[in-house]
Amino acid sequence: MPEDQWTGRGFPWEYDPGPPRNRSWPRLFAETPNYRALGQALTGREAFRWHFGPMFYRGRLSDGQAKVLIVGQEGAQDESLAHRSFTGGTGARMQHVLLHLGITRSYLFLNTFVYPIFGQYGSSLRALAQDLRSPVCRHRHEIFDYVAARNDLHLAIAVGNAAKESLATWVASHGGSADPRRLHNAEASAISPRLRMVGVVHPGAVRDTPISEITADFTAALRRIERWSQDDPSWLPADPDGARQPAGDYTYESAPIPFRDLPYGIAWRLGRGATSSNRSDDQTAIQVFSADGRSNNTGHQISYVGSTNGSKAGYVEDRGDLPYEPPRIEYRAFDRGPEARFARLLLGGEAAFPWPDFTTLGLLGHPSFGYGPIYRGRLDRPGLLAIVDQGSHDDLFTGRALSGDAGQHLQAFLRAAGVTERYAILRVLPVDTLEGDAARMRAAIDDPRTQALYAEVIRRARPGVLLAIGTDARRLLDRSDLGNTRVVNLRAFGQRSWKRSWQTALTELKSLRYSKDLSRPTFSYDGEREQIPRIDLPFGTLRWQGSSGDRAERARQSGRPSSNYYRLVMPEWTAELDPAPLSPAEQQAIDELT
Repeated sequence: MPEDQWTGRGFPWEYDPGPPRNRSWPRLFAETPNYRALGQALTGREAFRWHFGPMFYRGRLSDGQAKVLIVGQEGAQDESLAHRSFTGGTGARMQHVLLHLGITRSYLFLNTFVYPIFGQYGSSLRALAQDLRSPVCRHRHEIFDYVAARNDLHLAIAVGNAAKESLATWVASHGGSADPRRLHNAEASAISPRLRMVGVVHPGAVRDTPISEITADFTAALRRIERWSQDDPSWLPADPDGARQPAGDYTYESAPIPFRDLPYGIAWRLGRGATSSNRSDDQTAIQVFSADGRSNNTGHQISYVGSTNGSKAGYVEDRGDLPYEPPRIEYRAFDRGPEARFARLLLGGEAAFPWPDFTTLGLLGHPSFGYGPIYRGRLDRPGLLAIVDQGSHDDLFTGRALSGDAGQHLQAFLRAAGVTERYAILRVLPVDTLEGDAARMRAAIDDPRTQALYAEVIRRARPGVLLAIGTDARRLLDRSDLGNTRVVNLRAFGQRSWKRSWQTALTELKSLRYSKDLSRPTFSYDGEREQIPRIDLPFGTLRWQGSSGDRAERARQSGRPSSNYYRLVMPEWTAELDPAPLSPAEQQAIDELT
């Protein structure tokens, strides 16, 4: 049952919609310095793992919601997939620390660098991280200062040496004194009146440091916090649903990441309480593994047989955007998730509308990946609501339905039909069904619970016209009570004569009434492709995602599809890019730093 995957995490319909659009967060994140070029200019090499972009935060960004700030060094591959900081192994260790303190919600995770680094933090990157002339340092301070301005911070925890130095530099920038080795003595009140700081060793040090020493270091920090709380019980109270434990009872453990910290539709493996992915192919791919898989597929002979080149056809960016980052210009263009009346329903969380047990029904998708990527678009009275067969495995990594090559072709079709925003897409079943057994698929579609859930979504959505795209979609709608809603049938992308089918559908749509965004649609389609609009994708999604064809693959094991391994591969045209040139201000900073 899906609940087995939720332990300690809340519910998957409790999600983080992304930074508030009416605050400066989206702009601040979009103003990220040119990490790649800065690192090369300062060190003479690629200093940052730039391929899967930055990860900015995890936790609370609304005003007054964060009283604890946790600062780390940088993220890793789980963070790259989730587009949130501290979601892998280190994040799970720090989540346990917060739970020990009774802090269940009122926290915010940030990092010294928003990009992962190659190797260990040391002298080659110290100037970039800590010199006040560095664009990276200045940008980080803008973010830290904004946290302090919008919240009443009481505690900051530095995780690792880079973070300790970063908090000390922050204090110094406000006129206070701070020693990274003794952050508990920092004059943090120079930043915020009740702010105190502690530092702990990075959990990654477990490779070189006995766990007993790491535990002792964490316990010492917790004892300081305990003493401060005893001296002033109002300083850092536990959250309403939290319970503080004695510092002496601390054990070096992990805790899973709450769903409310992560985007809607995310694969449930991410944030499970340990690392669930690994990099491969010279940084250009990240593989995620199921509960029955293994890191680096150790002991499992698997292969990936699809093409990974990708195509730039249909890709369009604003001047100043970078393909390996979220939008820099239209930085408020992201999907905040479905409305409350759909969020729980789509994931089978409403008692009257559960999903059937797909594992019992024999479907291929591994239950540990969850029920995420079922929708895309806007479900409130869409002009067109497309029910579609699964098109690729990209949805697992974007959290949104039909985001690969099939979806990019459908995007051009929707424009031809006159809708650029007034549409929604529902995938047939929220689990992986590609190359699955046809009889089992039919049984899952015909299950009364499946029928009831889709019928309820359609009833609440109140679409103008339904599109049934693919064999499974047609079967689903043929068995549904749709009232008077008109259904237009199309072949799935890539099926025989699919382009002719889509043009026939457009001819039919031309005579129907539904809400449109364009006053003069062409109603003409000949196989064009468009990128997925950024307003359809969660915050943090990279520009090359949803714009370069299929970017995800499922592994094969013994010649058969494996439900345990999937990988996301950046397009070749992006991997071959040189760094963007430094701005004049960034070049001046490098000249001063060197």
